[in-house]
Amino acid sequence: MIRGVIFDMDGTLTAPRIDFQAMRREMGIMAGDIVDHLKSADEQERRRLEEILHRFEEEAAVNAELQTGARELLETLRARGIKLGLLTRNSRKSVATVLAKFGLRFDAALTREDAPHKPSPEPVLRLAREWGLATADILMVGDYIHDIRSGRSAGSKTALFVNDRVPEWAHEADYAVHRLEELLNIIEELP
Repeated sequence: MIRGVIFDMDGTLTAPRIDFQAMRREMGIMAGDIVDHLKSADEQERRRLEEILHRFEEEAAVNAELQTGARELLETLRARGIKLGLLTRNSRKSVATVLAKFGLRFDAALTREDAPHKPSPEPVLRLAREWGLATADILMVGDYIHDIRSGRSAGSKTALFVNDRVPEWAHEADYAVHRLEELLNIIEELP
């Protein structure tokens, strides 16, 4: 039985807005994980990269639009007593901007500044501990492979939110949905 749902933010609850290719070009990081690169950079380079990253994230947060059905889904899940989590590789500042803009509430929200970043299972495990739930009772929902791998390696069910095309790695997710309201059917069907 699903008793907690953890959502990714960009591309899942909000429409994807960050132009990652433009950001990578400006950073000079055309391959590899941006967050990992930040952590391994010297202090001066890290400050430069963080400035670019924060600018792109804040612009995306200010201009964010909720995905169709996101608010209704969150309200329905809350009314059913399901714990709601937000797990993002974004900054606390951009999360605060999005939550304030749309008046959204979560039982817990973790950013890259709060816990090891996805695809680590640690943030999912942490939320499970905080909520007193087994990871098998949690559904991780996201639009990117890091979301799916984070949930799966923690022992949670996973749902891939498909924005435009089904990615080649979609088989790694337990479920794939094209509309957020489809998650209700999955939650109701799980034992």
